[in-house]
Amino acid sequence: MSTATRPPGRVKRLLYRYWAEPERKLAEDARQFWSGNDGRRRDLSHWAGEGRWADRQQWRAVGESHFLMYRQLQMLAKQPACGDVMLEWGPGGGANVVRFRHEFSTIYGVDISAPNLEECKQQAAAEGFDRFHPILFDVDQPESVLDRINEPINFLLCTAVYQHFPSVRYGNRVTKTVAQLLAPKALAIIQTRYSGTDPRFFRKFRDYRANAVTFTSYDLEDFRKSLVSVGLEPLGIQLHPKTQYAFYLIRKG
Repeated sequence: MSTATRPPGRVKRLLYRYWAEPERKLAEDARQFWSGNDGRRRDLSHWAGEGRWADRQQWRAVGESHFLMYRQLQMLAKQPACGDVMLEWGPGGGANVVRFRHEFSTIYGVDISAPNLEECKQQAAAEGFDRFHPILFDVDQPESVLDRINEPINFLLCTAVYQHFPSVRYGNRVTKTVAQLLAPKALAIIQTRYSGTDPRFFRKFRDYRANAVTFTSYDLEDFRKSLVSVGLEPLGIQLHPKTQYAFYLIRKG
């Protein structure tokens, strides 16, 4: 059977077999990339005063936009009170932690980047918030976070992270992990980059350093099913066609 007449699924599997790098290698490449502390990495990780975030108001606007989305989620869920404990998976430079610090008494930040966690801690401290708890984990073991947090999470926020994961499978591992951390009726916002027609955002399988910003995209329906499979209920979804971002507004069953 010629390549032209092979079923698309078979072609995809063959390409993956011969061209994809092992997930373990891609994960380590991701750790090395995001642990860098140069200007580009600080800009990509949303550090105040760096690159696009030279204007601190622009930096604060990142947290503000996600806080407004959180309020929308509360209305959808009909839950004006969420709880006291928040987890941000991938807090970057701390814009979200700074904005949410008045809403939650305790905020955990989980990351593979020690520089990001330290920067986030410093930004929180500068705002007088001393209940930010950084958790650095082995990139190949996202499930290890389960042993590092000993209280139920009432709200999960994860933005500008899933698109940088080394694979869809890895993203599903993280989803399963956070679902286990969430308390019953907890709320969550998870943002992915969805599959579309723009080749810039097609899923990648190798050369992480060259493709880190747009490495992994997710089929909208497949990701919805992955949420449901671990007991998470998508109450709504916001699509941003320019960036192909999908924000899932979620409640745990």
